[in-house]
Amino acid sequence: MGDAPDTRNRTHVIRSCEFGGRAGVARGDITPPDGIYFRLWGSARHDQPSGVHRPMLATAAAFADAKGETQLVLLTLDHSWWRSKEDEWGLRSAVLEASGLPEDRLIVQPSHSHSAPMVDPDLAGKPGGHLVAGHRKRLIETLIRIVAEARASMVPATLTWTGARCGLAYNRNLPSPTETRSLCGLNPFIAADDTVVIGRAADAAGRVLFTLVNYACHPISLGGGNTKVSPDYIGALRETVEKETGGAPCVFLHGASGDMAPRRAYESDPAIADKNGRELGFAALSGLTAMLNPGMDLVFQGAEESATPLAIWRETRAKVNGAIGVRRLTVRLEVADMPTRDELDRQIASCTDRAMLERLNRAKLRRLAVGDDREMDVSFWIWQLGDAFVVAMPGEMHTEFQMRLRDRFPATRIAVMNIANGSLGYLPPAEEFGMRTYQAQIALHKSGSNDRVLDAATKAISEMIEASGA
Repeated sequence: MGDAPDTRNRTHVIRSCEFGGRAGVARGDITPPDGIYFRLWGSARHDQPSGVHRPMLATAAAFADAKGETQLVLLTLDHSWWRSKEDEWGLRSAVLEASGLPEDRLIVQPSHSHSAPMVDPDLAGKPGGHLVAGHRKRLIETLIRIVAEARASMVPATLTWTGARCGLAYNRNLPSPTETRSLCGLNPFIAADDTVVIGRAADAAGRVLFTLVNYACHPISLGGGNTKVSPDYIGALRETVEKETGGAPCVFLHGASGDMAPRRAYESDPAIADKNGRELGFAALSGLTAMLNPGMDLVFQGAEESATPLAIWRETRAKVNGAIGVRRLTVRLEVADMPTRDELDRQIASCTDRAMLERLNRAKLRRLAVGDDREMDVSFWIWQLGDAFVVAMPGEMHTEFQMRLRDRFPATRIAVMNIANGSLGYLPPAEEFGMRTYQAQIALHKSGSNDRVLDAATKAISEMIEASGA
C-alpha cells in the first residue's frame, strides 16, 4: 500500500506518486450556535443539541501549477448532507461567485457526519430552525474567507501520495439473523475495503503544509441517542495526525462509503467517535511515517560486499510530475421507480409514527431531487494532480466502485470523494438491488448506473494519463 516499484519499465526504482506545483491551506471554525435544529435520525428523541462534542471545522486546500495559473480548491466542511439541489448550490455558487473560480475548479465536500446540523433554509419552522439562516450566512462567509486565504498562501510545494491499511470500516449490509430483511449495520462476514489514501503537501524546505486522508467509512459512530453536535470520528482523526505533523491541518476526504460503517456505530457516547478517529489517525500516521522525502525516489545503488552481498538502495532526487488537469463528466442515468409527490404527501399527512415520518420526508426529498422525468444527467469531476487523481462524486458510491477503479490504474493513486458538489443518494453496484439492501431501496437511479459512471471515469482517467504522459 506504500510506494510502488516501477513495474512498467522494470527498473530498480521505487517511486512515490507526486505532484509538483503550488499549494496552500486555510481553516475556519463553523461550530453552529446553541439550540440549532439538530434532528438527523428517525430514532432520535430530541430536536436540538445539548452541547458540542468537538469544534466543527472547514478547511480549504488550494493547488496550482508551478506558474500559479491553473488553480483548484478542495473545500471540506464538518456538515451532514444537502437536503436539496437548492440547498447545495446556494452555498457552492456563493463561494464560486466570490472567488471567481470556474465551476470545475472547486470541489465542496461535507464530511457526512450524522451529528452535524443541516443548513437548509427550509428548516426555519423546526425547533431551533430560526437559527439556521444566521448559521448558514456565517458558514458561507467563512468558506469564502478560507478559500481566499488558501489561494493567497500558496507556495512552491510537492504533494506526495501513499497508502496504508485501516480496519475501522466494516460492510454494513447485514441480512437479519432473525428476520427476512436486510439491516443497515455491521456485517462481519463480508471483507471490507481497508484502503487509506494519504497525501502530504510539503514546501521547498520539507515543512508539512497539510495532509489529506481519504477513507471510506460512514461517519455514524454516533446515532440517534447522541445529543451533541460532533464531527464524529473525523475530529479525533485530525487531532491525532496534526499532533505528529507540527499542527499542519489534516483534511479528511470522505471516500466511497455507501456500504461501509465503523466497527462501533450508532452509539450515544462521543468517546466512541474519538476512539474510532484515533484508529484511523494512527493508520494514516503509519503511511505518513513510511513516506519517502518530498521529490525523492528510492533507487538501487549496487552491491555492497559484506558477509553476504548486500543490495543498497538510497533516496535519489526524482523528476516530479507537474501535470494538473480537470474533467467534468456527465452521464445520463435512468431514474428509479418511486412514489409520486402526491402519493408521498398523502402518506405524510396521515403518518403518526416519528421514525416512519422521517423516512417519508426523506422519500419526498428524493422525489424532488429527480423530478418527474425517467432519466436525468448526472455530472462528476476528475482532477489530475501529477501522478494522482481525485474523483469527486455527487452520489454515494460504494467501495466496490473505488476498488474497481484503482484496480484499473495500479500505477497511480486515486482518491474517490462521496457527496462532492451535490447530493444524489446512493449508486449501489448491481448485485445489491437483488439483495434489497437499504441503499438499493432508496437509490435515485436504477441498477447499472454504477457501471456507467465507472466506465466514464475509467475512460477519462486513461485519456488524462495519455495526454500528460504520466
